[in-house]
Order: sequence, then C-alpha cells, then structure tokens
Amino acid sequence: MRVLVTGMIAGMDDESYINQVLQMGQDQGLEISYHNLISALESTGGKKLDRLLGTTNYLFEVLREREYRKIGFELEANKVTNAIVRAPSTIEWKHVNIKLKDHKEIAHFIRPDVVVTLIDAEWFIQERMHDAQKRDEFFQRVKQHNFSIREILSWMDEEVSLSEDWAAHLNVRHYVIPIGQNPDSLFKLVKHERVPSFYVSYSMTHSDPQARVVVDETIARLNKYGLVIDPQAIEIGSNFDNQRDKEVTFSYTVHRDLHWFVGKVDAVVAIHPYAQRPPMSTGMMDELGHARDYHKRRYMIYPPTNLSPFTTDSYIEQGHIFMNVEEFFLCLEAEGFKPLGA
Repeated sequence: MRVLVTGMIAGMDDESYINQVLQMGQDQGLEISYHNLISALESTGGKKLDRLLGTTNYLFEVLREREYRKIGFELEANKVTNAIVRAPSTIEWKHVNIKLKDHKEIAHFIRPDVVVTLIDAEWFIQERMHDAQKRDEFFQRVKQHNFSIREILSWMDEEVSLSEDWAAHLNVRHYVIPIGQNPDSLFKLVKHERVPSFYVSYSMTHSDPQARVVVDETIARLNKYGLVIDPQAIEIGSNFDNQRDKEVTFSYTVHRDLHWFVGKVDAVVAIHPYAQRPPMSTGMMDELGHARDYHKRRYMIYPPTNLSPFTTDSYIEQGHIFMNVEEFFLCLEAEGFKPLGA
C-alpha cells in the first residue's frame, strides 16, 4: 500500500517514528520504499528549506511538483507496491502559514491508498522546538520564533485540515495518528489493504488499577483487528503559563478527539468495566453522541444491568452492550471483523 504521511515538520520526532515502521518491514520481509519530499527538494538543488521558502510561491510550487513527479516515476519504474511518502501539507514560515497545494500532482503521480497525518501533544512539540539541535537555518528560525501553544495548535490544525482536503480529492481514507502510539499503527496501513479502524473511549480521569488492566488488555487485543486510536497516546498539557493556553488546549483536545479521531474511524468502542462507580465520563458520552451523529458503529463493555434508556436506545445500538470483554469480541467476529492477516 502507498501511504502519504503528512504532519508538522518541526517539533515532532516523525523521522524516528517512520524509521521504526521501515524496520518493522525489514523484520517481516516486507519491502517499504520511503521518500521524503523536503529531503528530496534540498538534495536536488543544494538549497536548504529556508532558501526554498525564500523564493516566490510560484517557484517553490514548481520545484515541489518536479519532486513529486520524480518520486512517482521512481515508484512506477521499480514497480513499488508498498511505500511511505512523507510530505507536509503546510509550513509556518515568517508568521505565514504556507499551504502546499499539491493535490493534483499527488493524485497523478503518487496515487496514495491512504493519507495519514502524524500529530503530537502541543506542549511536547513546543519543548522540542525550544531544544532544536539541528543547525540548519529553518529549524533555528523556528526556535527563534518561540511558537506559542496557540500557534502550534493552529499549525497542527491547518496540517490536518488540508490533509483532509487532499484525501477527499483522492477519494481515500484520512487518519490522524499520534506518534505516541506504537509505530505498528502506521505499519498496518502499509501492510494491509483494508484495515478496520476503532477509537477506544474510556474514563481517563477516574480509573482504579484493576479496571485499567481490563482497559489496556482490551486495547491490546483489539489492536490485532485493525488500527486503534487510543487517546492516552497523546498527553494533554497540565502546566499552563496562562489561562489562554489552558483554554485553547482544552478546546483543541475536544476538537481533536471528536473530529480528528471519532469522526474518521469505523467504530467507537467504549470500555467502562465498573459495576457501580465511577459514572460514565462526560467525555465518553460526548464521544458516543458524536459517533452516533457520524453514523459510526458503537460498542460498549459495561457490566451493570440497570442501564439507562438513553444508553440502550440512543448512544448504543441494540445488541452492542456487553457484560464483559469476551462477549464484545464474540460479537465483533460475528459481524465479520477478523484479526489482520487471518
């Protein structure tokens, strides 16, 4: 499969993440061709990214189109089946968000089967930007810019939004994957042609150790069936410099979980292995409500027998509430879901 990987090119350890995916391919005897648009641009003309961004928009676009075509020709010449093409969809430069409007070249020459946008926690990105060790001018400019939390989240949002547009133009799926997740999440999309996707919803604020074991074991088992988006893979900030940073972080956290995660998967699996307390979290109920509105499949592992009519007739479809984990997986397989490769 060909996977187009987008995401911010500053403040994320995406190179390490992708290298781990490539290593997984080597370990399993799966050849994965890797192409990085920015590296190709810098190596062809001997000009670093800051110089390229300093040209006119027209010239920068022409140079990008040339590299996309070269990548496409190489994929075809070598009859490549499995490939990762890493490219940003936007770049923040001198306070301007430059949008790389390359969807036509991508559609004609790269022809990806799926688009993935890699993301990370905004505070973690900010720390990496401040500690940038790379000597080239682009990363030093990013460091000097001293991006605020709001600016980082805005850049990330633009990256996701334009990637969505690319995927819509290409008529392929678009996923947003935190790099805090196991690289196997991306590897599955390269290896398998059709990968079911799930978002797991559970209480992260209140959880006793025994219940957390059930949650983690369920997620590990579900990972065998497809791509699982786990909200714990991206850690929300807790130490805020000001009220504005807190407010914008909370807003984007809700936006991310409901639209970037719930809105893109095939199904939402709510895991609440408590017979009594704590009550279901507001986040879980909101996610299930949005899943219903998005017409997603919805499953819930929930022991109590005295269920609310709002749970059984509104949030969850009939026959999709289970007393235990085994019941859930029996239902999943009865509906046609199988472990990948089975």
